[in-house]
Amino acid sequence: MDSEAAIVVAIGQAYLEEGLKAPAYEAIRETIGLSLIEAVMLLTPGLDAEKCNRVALGYRRIYSARRSAPVLFPGVYETLTALRAAGYRLAVATGKSQVGLRQALDDTGLGGLFVTTRTADCSEPKPSPKMLLEIMAELELGPDEALMIGDTEYDLAMAQAAGMRRAGVSYGTHPVSRLLSFEPDFVLNHIRELPEQLRMLN
Repeated sequence: MDSEAAIVVAIGQAYLEEGLKAPAYEAIRETIGLSLIEAVMLLTPGLDAEKCNRVALGYRRIYSARRSAPVLFPGVYETLTALRAAGYRLAVATGKSQVGLRQALDDTGLGGLFVTTRTADCSEPKPSPKMLLEIMAELELGPDEALMIGDTEYDLAMAQAAGMRRAGVSYGTHPVSRLLSFEPDFVLNHIRELPEQLRMLN
């Protein structure tokens, strides 16, 4: 989903509502993929826990109130639908909360495509590998039988720590140069490249 601008604007407004200077756009952008609390702590080191929690709560309220239907990158729905039909089991490991993920899946109509999900508030946030380890255990998969696809270094660090295959996305939050340090099996320039890349892995 192309949600970068909506996330950055909502975090900035949450800071302003607490009487704090909003971090720069690029600084906020760098934290996308982390859990919300971790993002706030990274953006404002030393911010007391109560203030940090208020910023996080403000963000959730602002994002939920202002959100429009998330915009999927071109080809996402068609590609994921085709993969599910071909027998691939799809899962989500995200820094979003359970509520936030449920909203996103409902808004995009993607919910029925995923066999399981993990969020930062029901497991451990990225870059901890716990979400991926739990998914693999639930689906009885080994690290060589699963692939994590992500557009941030937090995604690929999580997959690397889990010992599993991983792929980058060139059109997301972090530049490809940062993703390559985690030795991805491949980097997608478009989601429609995914089925062929998966065939080449098998």
